Amino acid sequence: MIGIVVEDLVNINLDMLNDSCNNDIIVFTDCVLPPKEYRNLSFFTKSLAYDFRETLVSTCVRSSLSILDMPIAKKKFLLLPPKLWIGKNFAYDTLLNVYDNSDIELLAISEDQKAVVSTFFKEPTMIQSILDVEGI
Repeated sequence: MIGIVVEDLVNINLDMLNDSCNNDIIVFTDCVLPPKEYRNLSFFTKSLAYDFRETLVSTCVRSSLSILDMPIAKKKFLLLPPKLWIGKNFAYDTLLNVYDNSDIELLAISEDQKAVVSTFFKEPTMIQSILDVEGI
């Protein structure tokens, strides 16, 4: 079971997740969901992620800061967002706390993301999709 903590729905493709998972992903978010039915996904408020004991995946710096405070999760990952930290107003020490944190493993979907993040922080693991997290 994978729990995904989402601060901004722009960072995740719910349609792709719904089509490729089999009721094994829970999305924790406080965002307003699109008026569409997702039969293979479960949605809960972000505060319930604090009680989640399985693997947690964050989708941005802000949600990564949240999962750092969630002590009972088995593993924690950051799925690198499409724009990384560009256009966001984060101090470098905040980025360092997330991208170089030993409690969070970084996951890249593209070689470009991996190269950029590796230049400034620790090297991410390459994956094809978020469903590869179960194998890690």
